[in-house]
Amino acid sequence: MLAGCAVFRPVDRASEIAPALADLRRAGFEFAPDVRFVHDPVAVCDGIRCADLVVVSERRTIRLATTAFASRSKLCASLLEIWPRYTMPRRADATALARSAWLVASDGPRAGVSDPEVLGEARFAYRQLWSQVSPAERASLPSPESLPTPGR
Repeated sequence: MLAGCAVFRPVDRASEIAPALADLRRAGFEFAPDVRFVHDPVAVCDGIRCADLVVVSERRTIRLATTAFASRSKLCASLLEIWPRYTMPRRADATALARSAWLVASDGPRAGVSDPEVLGEARFAYRQLWSQVSPAERASLPSPESLPTPGR
């Protein structure tokens, strides 16, 4: 009876991470060598955020939800979204999350994010987050009207 359980074992997506990291590295977004990346089939996405940072045995580990592997573009976007925040393992506030969404929307195409739907999600997330921050915090963020749009 237990042999049947093996059928439900999640697919290991780890081999897809290195090529996506290479795309980011070529665009100037390189993670520290001590950071570990794992596919976590129980992790979930929250908007464009499909990566979460945890500390495991005193080592930074970025857990990637299965949805992050929907396409190479989505995986690059997920890694790029967490890149500005990975040095500090803590929950980010709306301003930090907005900056991450802006990074995906503005620099994503340079870092391997080519899917228009993924870039659209990043632009939408930025607009939503921008509207949630205080006027004082908005002053440090680009206006949503200046977001790159397809074809610009």
